[in-house]
Amino acid sequence: MRNRLALTLVVLLALVGLAACADVDASLPARPTAVPTLARLPSVTPVRPRPTAPPTPTLVVIVTPTPEPLLGAVAVAANVRAGPGVEFGVVGVLDAGAQVVLERRQGEWYAIRGPNDVSGWMAGQVLEIDAEINAAVPQATP
Repeated sequence: MRNRLALTLVVLLALVGLAACADVDASLPARPTAVPTLARLPSVTPVRPRPTAPPTPTLVVIVTPTPEPLLGAVAVAANVRAGPGVEFGVVGVLDAGAQVVLERRQGEWYAIRGPNDVSGWMAGQVLEIDAEINAAVPQATP
């Protein structure tokens, strides 16, 4: 009888164990799907680059000094000639004290611009020219 009781007890425990296994799917881990579900990654928000403004040009002012005109004065009333010599014709006459601009020189003759748009050549003997200005007057090429 003891054997029978032991056998009944074993069968009863087996049935209780099998009854607990009726929901086997719930106790198993989830089955993988055909397409795996991935964790969603954070997205990157695109930032459009802003165009940079072109550099502002810097105004560079180059100051070129205007050369002072080389000035002389007529010492005595004299002729203004078309070229550097007495062989050239007279183009005008300037009175004593008239201020002239000395443009160039050739030997002892000076190319001048005088009042009233008179321009031509005058001999150095009839002009009053400071030594410093005389040295600055450019030589004319013959």
